[in-house]
Amino acid sequence: MKISFLALGLFISITSFSQIQPLLSGVYSFENTPSKNTKKGSIKTILNGSGAILSTHSIKVITLEKGKKMNYRNNNTAELFIIVKDGPIYFTLNDKITELVRGSTICVMPGDVLLVSNTGNTTASYYAMSYFSVAPVNMERAAKAGGSFIINWNDIAFKTHERGGVRQFFKRPTAMLGIFDIHVTTLNQGKKSHEPHTHTNEEIILMLDGNGEMQIGTERQSCKAGDVVFLNSMVLHNIKNIGDKPATYFAIQWN
Repeated sequence: MKISFLALGLFISITSFSQIQPLLSGVYSFENTPSKNTKKGSIKTILNGSGAILSTHSIKVITLEKGKKMNYRNNNTAELFIIVKDGPIYFTLNDKITELVRGSTICVMPGDVLLVSNTGNTTASYYAMSYFSVAPVNMERAAKAGGSFIINWNDIAFKTHERGGVRQFFKRPTAMLGIFDIHVTTLNQGKKSHEPHTHTNEEIILMLDGNGEMQIGTERQSCKAGDVVFLNSMVLHNIKNIGDKPATYFAIQWN
């Protein structure tokens, strides 16, 4: 698996190494990640490690063949966040069935049940981000925020700006996170997200469409549709659209 890394501002302890390897800032390639065949389709583990806020953190791309299902009985050890990569896909969350198109999201709290069904005529796929916080799980906080939730891509307004536009998905607490903040940015050709900057929160950039160039510290690394970029706290970064069409990506932060 070809992955480019840059370790800046990363605290690595002997304890964390003995349990799970800390995530390094860099571009994690979708194309170069090996695929493991399953009875239902295939799995690619794009990212797997630990961070400052999350003791375990993985992102897998799950591909389901037509007619196949995946059942998640979410226990008390993880929270699950899903982004539809290629749909539509049917999701049954606590007995409520919803058809979701590409770019739609689901966040499943510990203890809830999710069934994923591909009832179409072709393969379908989704990103499954599973994580467990360093801090204790706070189910009361999650319940006050509304518990598990689904957001359909088509329900989110697109607000244009001089560089392209943005869709603000949500900013809310969960069982694992004090704040989970997600928006989707579209950059026009040749445009930058912003000047290189830093922030305390770790961040993931998940490329939906197009080709970008990430500045990570003093390095520049290419990223394209399907790739995942992990940024540790206080790592200098920005992204530029270097393709010939708009580039669209999820920007995911938490604390």
